[in-house]
Amino acid sequence: MPILTPEAVPPLPKTFGGAYNGQDRPPTAKATSTPVLVEKLIKELPRSHPKLEQPPIENGPKNAYPVVKLDVDTISEAVAGRLATSLLGHVLFLKNQVPFPVMQLGRLPGGKVNSRAFKQRTELLSSYDTISSHLDTTFSALSTALARCANAKTGNTTSTNKVAQAHVAILVGPSLGAAKSKVILGIDGLEARVWGVRDDSKVRGKENAALEDNSNESEDEEEEEEEEEEENHEESDEERGDDDLEGSNGAEEPEESEDEDEEDEANEDEEEESADDNPTLSPPLPPYISYAEEQRFLQNAERLLSRTLAAADAEGNGIASEMTPTQTHILIRAPRRFNHPAWIPRQNVTNALDASLQDFMYNSGFVNAATALSTKQSSKKGKVEGVWVTSRGGIQERPTADLAPVEAGQDDADEMIWWSWDGKFVGFNDW
Repeated sequence: MPILTPEAVPPLPKTFGGAYNGQDRPPTAKATSTPVLVEKLIKELPRSHPKLEQPPIENGPKNAYPVVKLDVDTISEAVAGRLATSLLGHVLFLKNQVPFPVMQLGRLPGGKVNSRAFKQRTELLSSYDTISSHLDTTFSALSTALARCANAKTGNTTSTNKVAQAHVAILVGPSLGAAKSKVILGIDGLEARVWGVRDDSKVRGKENAALEDNSNESEDEEEEEEEEEEENHEESDEERGDDDLEGSNGAEEPEESEDEDEEDEANEDEEEESADDNPTLSPPLPPYISYAEEQRFLQNAERLLSRTLAAADAEGNGIASEMTPTQTHILIRAPRRFNHPAWIPRQNVTNALDASLQDFMYNSGFVNAATALSTKQSSKKGKVEGVWVTSRGGIQERPTADLAPVEAGQDDADEMIWWSWDGKFVGFNDW
């Protein structure tokens, strides 16, 4: 009876026990047990047959949130503030906190001034207008704080432009700790720079120009004094009556003075050329953008955010949900060195919000960033919704050190905590 063998296994030797026909096997050969021989054959399989590689296991899911991609290198504080304000308006309407979009509430008929609906609408519009103005300066202060944290870590004291990642949380619920809905706005590519610091290259250029002016004035004064001394010397020579010596001195001294003037002028020209070359070494200034162009870009960015949210809602990945009118709270994640009068540090809710941020980063596909948030447990109170705003380069996974808690020996001012806006939004459904 023939023995069946796999294709990858070479033919069995003729000494296989039980497979000999009485002619091929030597009489003196000892029969080998089947299990031992099979194990030996498996070990002697040719190594030219590689093992089947298993498909790589994905570390985490892909990005599950809508992304607003802007055609810019970095996101300025004005763009970040405008889009954060616009997202807040969408959340208030999509979460059923207002009967109409926020921009349309101000166009509704006034009605009775003493009515409850009129007062609620006026308070909400006032709060919305206030936070719109606060968010512009908020992201400027956040950009400064993030830049100083980066400079402190790298030991760099210059105000070079960098990019960072910012997170804003919009909580809908009666309190910060009892939020029924959590929406996180991730801003990747925020321009991080120290605002209010003058440009050192420009200052040096002005100082060099002032020094050159002072040196030129002193040189002019010295030349005038030398000319006066020469005139006095010539007059004294004329009184002595040495006409020949006086003529020779009068001929040589002007030549020497002319040669010195030419050398001084040549040196001044070289210094001016070198001074003109130095400013080219400084980084080029960003192109000038007029106010009208900036407003047009901000309007287009708001429209892109609206279309992105509408497309996500059509795909079943939106943030719309029916909720009873309640309060809405705005929080931002910033270092302790962050300084703004409209924001209050909330250390007591940092762990809970970091857990929500961990879920947000994990669902965005950033497993390393989610692990760096070293929270006790992930958020279990409802689904974490969100949206990303990024620059031309797309969402980049930032170093985990920017999200991880401060280690021993580091400055406590670099610790990232959550800050809440000191205002409030109270939803209503009467109009």
